[in-house]
Amino acid sequence: MKRVFKVFGLVALLSGAAACHPDEGERCNPLLFTDECNPGEMCTYPTNCGVAYCCPPPARITSKTSGNCRPCPGDGGSTD
Repeated sequence: MKRVFKVFGLVALLSGAAACHPDEGERCNPLLFTDECNPGEMCTYPTNCGVAYCCPPPARITSKTSGNCRPCPGDGGSTD
């Protein structure tokens, strides 16, 4: 019975990790070997920000893009 729970837990963990990507404007880890962001986005530090977010490439940033993907105020970025 323990083995069934271990296998089920492992399958649930792997399937959850494979399907979970941060959305546009959510924090990400740029030090990972693979990009955890959704297709068409990249994990990047917006101008003047000390925190990385999943954002579209700079050429695709518009007024409808998440505010986290636009340049931060000159205070060095949010640390929340």
